[in-house]
Amino acid sequence: MDFMTTQGFFTKNKSVRNQRMFFAALSGFFMGTVVTLATSFIDTWFFPDLPLYLNWSSVLVAWVLWAFLGGLLASLSALSAEGWAGVFLSALGMAVTVLVINALQGSESMMVSLVAFFGLLLPFIAMMFPLAALFYWLAKRSVEALSLSGWPRSRVFLVNALIVLVLGALPGWYVKMDQRAEQGVRIIHDILQGAPVEFNENLSKTSGFLEHQGQSYALSQVDSSYSTVGVDVTVHYEDGYTIMCTVVLYPGQEPSVSPCKAQTP
Repeated sequence: MDFMTTQGFFTKNKSVRNQRMFFAALSGFFMGTVVTLATSFIDTWFFPDLPLYLNWSSVLVAWVLWAFLGGLLASLSALSAEGWAGVFLSALGMAVTVLVINALQGSESMMVSLVAFFGLLLPFIAMMFPLAALFYWLAKRSVEALSLSGWPRSRVFLVNALIVLVLGALPGWYVKMDQRAEQGVRIIHDILQGAPVEFNENLSKTSGFLEHQGQSYALSQVDSSYSTVGVDVTVHYEDGYTIMCTVVLYPGQEPSVSPCKAQTP
């Protein structure tokens, strides 16, 4: 093989690698966008009758994180033609990202966070490896489809898009409000709407509540930090005033609401 042929060979291979990385990044960006939409809006889609709270700044941050960072990490999977080195590097990047985010959100000491990080790194790499391999496979299929035309090419891209769409939507189903959370939110919503609920005095006695009666509000919920069978429901008003009530839901018993806490802006 002479110099010119060799130079053409490496130029062609570099072009193919760039194509693979582009399609892998595109798949990662698309999946990250779907994940953000699904996890942020799943409850508003399933419970349109409830005035659920959306923190738009958090949605934007999540989209930037999952879509742009997801696209970057997915592109690493297509670095090598054989796939394995790039797939491992991509899985490593995903695992490190998830663990760092969890460490930053946690309240543990630095030493505990480091022990947890290195203890979970290998298991998380193993968990992320199939996802990284999927991005490589999708990218390889897309590059191969470029040599096709018409419906065969469109079919490849359509199947790839459907795979990304379905997998990206799965986390949304995972974070959707369960029956207990929905019941807790509906109890607070009914109280705010003036329903004759026997424990609504816990809310009416809260500082600042009477001044906000009749104003529009939105509701959010998380698992209670006070009760293993409770739901912490927060009422958000437009002026920044919030009320947090814990709804305790023991199986087989009537629900109860603990004294609510108000926070002024």
